[in-house]
Amino acid sequence: MARRYRGPAQGGGRYPAWLSLTAIRDSQGQLSNYLAILSDISERKKNEEHTRHLAEHDFLTDLPNRVLLLDRLSLALAAARRKLSMLAILYLDLDHFKHINDSMGHHVGDLLLKEVARRLVRCVRGVDTVSRHGGDEFVIILAEVGGIDQVAHVASSLLHAVTQPYQLGEYELHVSTSIGVAIFPSDGDSIDTLVHNADIAMYHAKERGRNNFQFFNAEMNAQIVERASLEQGLRAALDRDELVLEFQPALDIASGKILGAEALLRWRHPQLGVLAPERFIAVAEECGLMVSIGNWVLRHACLRARAWQDAGQAWRVAVNLSPTQCLHNNLLLSVQDALAVSGLPAACLELEVTEALLMKGGARLAGVLAQLRALGARLAIDDFGTGYSRLANLRHYPVDKLKIDPSFLPAAAGESDTAVAATIIAMARELQLTVIAEGVETAQQLAYLRAQGCQQYQGRYASAQVEGSALATLLH
Repeated sequence: MARRYRGPAQGGGRYPAWLSLTAIRDSQGQLSNYLAILSDISERKKNEEHTRHLAEHDFLTDLPNRVLLLDRLSLALAAARRKLSMLAILYLDLDHFKHINDSMGHHVGDLLLKEVARRLVRCVRGVDTVSRHGGDEFVIILAEVGGIDQVAHVASSLLHAVTQPYQLGEYELHVSTSIGVAIFPSDGDSIDTLVHNADIAMYHAKERGRNNFQFFNAEMNAQIVERASLEQGLRAALDRDELVLEFQPALDIASGKILGAEALLRWRHPQLGVLAPERFIAVAEECGLMVSIGNWVLRHACLRARAWQDAGQAWRVAVNLSPTQCLHNNLLLSVQDALAVSGLPAACLELEVTEALLMKGGARLAGVLAQLRALGARLAIDDFGTGYSRLANLRHYPVDKLKIDPSFLPAAAGESDTAVAATIIAMARELQLTVIAEGVETAQQLAYLRAQGCQQYQGRYASAQVEGSALATLLH
């Protein structure tokens, strides 16, 4: 028989021990004595505790890991149900952490995670739990909170703590985080539901510009369900020929002739009907489908433009390039392939990038645009004016055309905005760039553009001018 025994240590303290008792019998088989062997198992207990700690804590930050988090959350939920109190789950994700790893190295990323962990722990109470959920994600349990205001205060404190500068060796970093919050019992009564809903709320904090916190609500969940459904359907849309192109004509203001058309992507969803790109492009970008879809648009737009050429109409086709396409290594090859398959002359293809992308793209984007221009394609800047770029900076890019954003047209904006449109037109002429106004809806807007010297326009009013004609039939 063996028993554990916590006996006195040599210094008067206590230590764990293993007591082994053996019965001693005489020659007649009668019990005469016991032999006790006492073994100090302090080291073994220490090793067991160390092993358990390693199994329950993150190796990098020493915070509770997912295993211990779930155990503590189970206990906290049981206590909250028993006491009829509230409990909060905060799901944190560092903003743009991948960029730090990629540009500065994983050792800097590890140092950052350790410091973030220390700051998070200092922002909560001893009864709360801060855990690393994996990667750059952290989950915090706020036990027995008094109300929503208290949770919001803690979330604000966490944001403030994370955003303070970090001095990590030679690097000074400025980092932010996005936080999603789920409350028991209003946002769920199970571990999986609460963590899931906090994750959904964090995703919405990312969508709202990062560096903020969002409380979960039912509308968020509905959006996530729809997004998942769209992603699943979008993966099959190319194979099922559900994507289609519509073409919006671009007219010469002076003569009223069709000069070309912009390819507009639509998704003929089997249940939801025809969806505009605003409904699904963000999903395509995030789930890695944008390059495939962009290549499909390029190829089919060029094929259609070639059909116009064969019918005797030398119209250009304009195709919008997404940020993902512009930064993808195979963009030049994709454009070359679309032109080769269709037989369309490169000069009849016009590629559009947004002003916002142009401002952020840097030298890499400038190099890509130069390659496309050398190929013979024309380049246009879409939504011009919204980013307040200096037109002089355009000298650094091989741009042929500016597209004035619709918000700067009369009747759609104030007098100050129309002054912006007039300025863009005048300065573009100085740089010998073509100017086209998009979103033109009325004769008054067209008259204003003509008076300012704008050369081309598109929008509902332009489409109405060619509707019902033979050219419109060819266009569509």
